[in-house]
Order: sequence, then structure tokens, then C-alpha cells
Amino acid sequence: MQIKEIFVIRCLSCLSVVLLHVVTMVLMIQEEAVSEIAHTVDSFRTLLMFSTPAFIFISEFLLARSYPEGVPAGFLKKRGKVIFVPFLFIAALDAILMKSIMEEESGFISFVRKFLGNVFLGNFIGYFILVIFQFYILHMLLHGWLKKTSPVLVLSASFVINAVYLTYFSFIQPPSSAGLDSIFPFFWVPFPGWLFYFCLAFYCGKEYKRFLALINQYRYAVYLSAVISAVLIVAVSYVNSEGTISSKRPDIMIYAVSIIFLCFHLFSKLKRVPAVVMFISNFSFSIYLLHTYFLIFGYLLEGYLQSLSLPAAILLLFAICTGGPILVSWILNKFTYGYLFVGKIYQPKQIRKNTEAHQGHTG
Repeated sequence: MQIKEIFVIRCLSCLSVVLLHVVTMVLMIQEEAVSEIAHTVDSFRTLLMFSTPAFIFISEFLLARSYPEGVPAGFLKKRGKVIFVPFLFIAALDAILMKSIMEEESGFISFVRKFLGNVFLGNFIGYFILVIFQFYILHMLLHGWLKKTSPVLVLSASFVINAVYLTYFSFIQPPSSAGLDSIFPFFWVPFPGWLFYFCLAFYCGKEYKRFLALINQYRYAVYLSAVISAVLIVAVSYVNSEGTISSKRPDIMIYAVSIIFLCFHLFSKLKRVPAVVMFISNFSFSIYLLHTYFLIFGYLLEGYLQSLSLPAAILLLFAICTGGPILVSWILNKFTYGYLFVGKIYQPKQIRKNTEAHQGHTG
């Protein structure tokens, strides 16, 4: 049984990541024109920070829901083919762009150093794939133990570990002290920074119907938690003008979980997933991997974007950074091995069966 809430959450999370980066770019382009409201807009960007935790959550949720007795043989090999190989290609593409175009360094050694940093340290937008693969392995190793262990104990311990980890890197040791020449600090990659989402998703996926019943029963607590946590994280971002706008903050944990629960509650009421939501969800992996490279259009259209109002500039660049990856992915997936470069377009099982049946009939 497919869970319609997952498609909506995946769509919203994907679009939130794109919007987050687009707003950042437009604020830089229109820096002088929007100087008086830039900090306020920047603070509200924090509301988009549920997106990466949501991706972690739905990834493990689906594993726990789909494979209650353990993943099938060849699981990692299949995931490596459709997820990790595109990750390697985009890591190489990023290394070429960053070293030859952005930093004007085209030497082979410079490229190799950047590529290895991308693959092993997560020094580019694809760091998220390294996080996901860690949890694939952890799920394979720990799912039996998690099933037998008290959820209260596991969730309490994982929350403390996760919160302490993020607190340490957010306040005690600033990310800049890591010495990496990247806007993607290495501490984002290791699993302790995401452990609570993983453990929570395991139990929610394993007991999906019970989970849905609980959040429906305590829906007012979910509403209240979402509102209060949203107000608090925006307030913290606004007051602390030098703070980091990032999902890797300890105060984001409660907010992200509240939004995830709210989404499950609200979207479980849908009779069917809207076609446009399903469409974007199916392309979400490619959008995630490719959208930052379409931000280059922000530089190419800088003069024009400066002449637009802030909302219009954001909307235009958002359309480019969403539509561009979809178009590239659609074209490459027309070729037999095109998905190895940009990821495979997801097809729900029922649609896939109908397509295969149609091809067999016409063949």
C-alpha cells in the first residue's frame, strides 16, 4: 500500500530546499534594494529548514514500512546503482564547475582534490546522499535490535545524542574551525547529527497505522507544537543576527518533527495525491541534485533580476531551478542509462505495471 502523505512531504521538502537557495541568491543579488528587510526575510528562511530532516525521516520510514523483516538481497547494490552512481557523477560535475568556472582553477590535481572532498567529506549539495547511505547500513545492522528495544528508551537516547552533537558544533566549536574550504561543513555528514529522525521514522514506519491514529488523536498538540516551535526558531534567527540559518541546529529538531507530524495528519485526509504534487515528487531526486547548478542563471540574469520586485525575482529563479532539473532529467531518462547521471524518475508501482502491460500488448 502506497502512503500518499509521503509523496506530498517529499514534494514540499524538495521545493523548500530549492526555495531556500533561491531566496539566498536573490537576497545577494538585490542586497542594496532589500537591505532594510533582508534580515527579516532571512529569519523566515528558517521555516524551510524542516526539509532535510523530512527527507531523512521519509527515507527510513519507507524502509521500516516496506521491509519489516529486513531489506531484500541486493538492496544496497540496487540503491547504489540508482542513487550513488548519480551522486558520483554530480560530485565530478561539481568539482569541474567549482574549480574551473567559479574558482578559476582548472588543474587536474585541484579537480581530484575537490572531487574526493565531495565524495568522502560531502563538500557539495550531494552530502545528503552520504547521510542516507549511512542510514541504509544502520537499518540493515540495527533493525532487529530496534524492533526488540523499548521505543521510549531508543527515542530518548537518540534525541539526547542528536541534540548534544548539534549543540557542540553549533555553539562550542563553530563550523568554520573545521578548516574545510567549503560551505558544507563535514559535521553535517556523520549519522549522530540525524540519529533522532532515523529512530523516530523507524518506529513510525513500523507502526504506521498506530502512528497515524496517535497524531490524529493528539492533533491539537501537533498544531500547537508546530506553531510554537515555528515562532521560536524564527525569533532565535531574528535576534541572533550572526547565527547560522541551517537545519543543523538543535532548536530545529522539535520544529522539524512537528511539521512532519502535521503533514502526516493533514495529508492523510487526502483522497488522492494531486497530479502536480505527484509529478514533482517523482522528479524530486533529480531536482535536489541539480537545482543548485541552475542558480548560475542568477548570475547570468543578475541585471534583470535586480530590476524586478523581490517576490517576482524569487518566483522567476525558483521556476528556473525547479523546471530546469525536471527537463534535464526527463531528457536523460529517455536514454537507457541516462538515469545513471541524474537519477531515475520515480514511478509508482501501479503506473509502472500499467506501462509494462501496455508495452507488452503493443510489442
